[in-house]
Amino acid sequence: MRATDNNSVKYAAVLRLLQAWKHLPESDLSRMLRQYYLITDDYREMEDQGLLTMTFVGDEYIITFTTLGRLWLEQYNTEENTNVI
Repeated sequence: MRATDNNSVKYAAVLRLLQAWKHLPESDLSRMLRQYYLITDDYREMEDQGLLTMTFVGDEYIITFTTLGRLWLEQYNTEENTNVI
């Protein structure tokens, strides 16, 4: 990843869906956010940051929202609204 890459928009999209659904299979989440071309490593990166958890169930990961993810999304939304004004 380059230093200039900003994943905030992608992270926010993932976390917004998880906020609404609480948990989703990786395939469903990726399909719902097709425009971001998400792969397992993207979710692992978010898990490493504590924004979500990944639990392997059956044949794929179930992705779940964390408290830190909720706080990150609240801060992101506040900053996004502040920048619009």
